Amino acid sequence: MIPAGRKMRKGVSALLTLSLVLNLLLAGCSNLFSLRKDNHEYKIIFSAQDLFNEIYDSLYRFEEDIYVQTNSYDEFMVYWNQLDNEFALHSAFREKDIRLSRLEKDDVCKVSMHMQLNACGQAMQYLYTKTAKSYPTKEAEEVGEALVAVKNEIIRDGMSDEEKVKAIHDYLISHCAYALDRDVNLYSTADVLLKEGMSQCQGYSEAFAALCLLSGVESRVISGSSTFGFGEGAHAWNQVKINYIWYHIDVTWDDPIPDQPGLIRYDFYLKGDFMMHQTHQWCSYFEECFVDYAS
Repeated sequence: MIPAGRKMRKGVSALLTLSLVLNLLLAGCSNLFSLRKDNHEYKIIFSAQDLFNEIYDSLYRFEEDIYVQTNSYDEFMVYWNQLDNEFALHSAFREKDIRLSRLEKDDVCKVSMHMQLNACGQAMQYLYTKTAKSYPTKEAEEVGEALVAVKNEIIRDGMSDEEKVKAIHDYLISHCAYALDRDVNLYSTADVLLKEGMSQCQGYSEAFAALCLLSGVESRVISGSSTFGFGEGAHAWNQVKINYIWYHIDVTWDDPIPDQPGLIRYDFYLKGDFMMHQTHQWCSYFEECFVDYAS
């Protein structure tokens, strides 16, 4: 017969062993659940150009989350600061800030970036990429309906890509005025341009890109700086692809200041890098535009 105290000690020991096993199993399950939960695909990047491509491509898929992997967070920040210093982190279709979070383990750094899309970007999720089942906000619905109305008014079946680009360029100039001496924080999006017929360069370029994309023409917003007319400063314009070739187009600078109804200029319409470099500066991360458009 086993003494009662010894029997109790064996029982306690068995319970402790069982508890330890269960804790280990639960810890393993917890780690497994954590790994399963983080099922995002992290793109390994090796340069600032790689980081730029990931941010830029995600932006024009109108995705709000980006996942990249480097050897360390310091390495990531080197690339990030390069983009920031060269004005490559423009804010078309999104709010100004990008939220960063990181996970470092075993000489690997995983960084997730969240871009909060603005009303026009949210509208494009529904209209262009169709990743949203409906407009997420009233503001997105308003700008989306305005974009569709303009597109239906000026784009016809059978138009070439250049004809579509010209129609969009001319419409924006004819129906908008540059918001001189207005708050850049309030007059820098496509929605204010479409509502009030007034904006600054970011609003022109955002509206132009959105209308091009909805019309089947690839277009991006390019950010940099300029020396022209009112002096040197931050500036945004567009690149557009026609017949597989990229060109610059600056709708803002083709719109006279002060506004002159009926006057449409083509000084910065479908130009190559050589001509644009005389008045515009931008970093090398964007597409190369080798020639002016020949009609």
